[in-house]
Amino acid sequence: MTITQTLFAAPARAETTRPARWRGVAIGAAAVAAGTALGLLRQPGAGALDTIWAEDGGIFLAEAVRQGPFDALVTSYAGYFHFVPRLMAAIATLFPAGAASTVLALQAALAVSLLAVLVYVASGSHLTGTLSRVLVSAVVVVVPVAQGDVLNSIANFHWYGLYALFWMLIWTPSGPAGRTVAVAVTFLVATSDIIAVVFVPLALWRAFHRPGPDSEHSPSLTAGRDRQGIALAGGLGVGLLIQFAGLLSGSSERDLSPDPVLAVSGFLLRAVPAPLIGERWLGDDVDARWLALAALAWLVVGAAFLIAYTRRTRPAWTLAVVAGLHAAALYMLPVLLTGIATPRYAVAPAMLVVTALVALLRPAGSRVPLYALTVVLALVAAVNLRVDNTRADGPLWSDELDRVRAACTVDDEAIVPITPRDQTPLWLVRVPCDYVR
Repeated sequence: MTITQTLFAAPARAETTRPARWRGVAIGAAAVAAGTALGLLRQPGAGALDTIWAEDGGIFLAEAVRQGPFDALVTSYAGYFHFVPRLMAAIATLFPAGAASTVLALQAALAVSLLAVLVYVASGSHLTGTLSRVLVSAVVVVVPVAQGDVLNSIANFHWYGLYALFWMLIWTPSGPAGRTVAVAVTFLVATSDIIAVVFVPLALWRAFHRPGPDSEHSPSLTAGRDRQGIALAGGLGVGLLIQFAGLLSGSSERDLSPDPVLAVSGFLLRAVPAPLIGERWLGDDVDARWLALAALAWLVVGAAFLIAYTRRTRPAWTLAVVAGLHAAALYMLPVLLTGIATPRYAVAPAMLVVTALVALLRPAGSRVPLYALTVVLALVAAVNLRVDNTRADGPLWSDELDRVRAACTVDDEAIVPITPRDQTPLWLVRVPCDYVR
């Protein structure tokens, strides 16, 4: 089969039905626990459990306390709705104020870990080797970019969710539980980030494409695949309709400053090098050193493509190309619209770049190319496991609460400073004194 023919093959391959085994459930639960712990440990300095990041407290927690969880749920921020972060903030309000930082961080780390395990399961539709599936799922927990923004933050759940959404749209679960989870995750991500619009073409293609029977797609599975594709497209569509309804009604709005040059250059110099070089080595400024490291990353990408093209591996061309295209779209769209190339925009694209590379290096006989990629990714992950960031400087939530409680003897409103502490204007949690008491 030629590359052109492969690109038009169905992106979703049906899983064979396998009975659930307690051993698999236990391994999955252990992986979730380990991923959650690792995510929390990645935050240096003041740590994740006694600090609250920017929007997590200043927007989501504060509004859940002041407005009530249900009113806050339908309140937009920065131009779109955030269903999952709002839901997590609502859960945090069920606990005493002193536990808010711990509850928020635990939820964020747990959500990321659950998504990683979900990606591992979903990747079985395309990647048969355990190592390949581990690489595309472990990167969710150890992604080596934008640690200061996304680590253990409910506000930045959507960057991980967008990567999981890609896998949900190309996954064909064998059982009703998997199909339900895929549709639910699709809807939740769409109602948490309007950038999910990037996946509309893939969802529509998945819903309406009808592949003929061949060695990989039996006729008996075709109807089930179509129904699942329609359900996924429906979940994505309903979520995006909610987002666009907010824009059309005026309840959501955002200033735009288009910059196509920054969008393209940012993808080439930031998003692609990110998983292969990492935040620590790249640094903050795009200088000669950055350009040299970016060129090195592109050499790795070129080598992977050459190895696949010369058939030294058994590349999954469909997966590689579709992942690469969505990596570009996910990075370029927000940068194009806002004119800002913030590091967090590279999180989901970086994970999709890893997926594309793993797909290109799917072993045929020798596993050396995949092992080489594993060494590179493991080294970068280790070097970037704990990178200093603004959250490391605090302030500690517990200390600030003690100070504010004393002031609440004369005030009705508690104003609690949170991290990052050096940003202007300051990030503050404004809540009634009754809450902090």
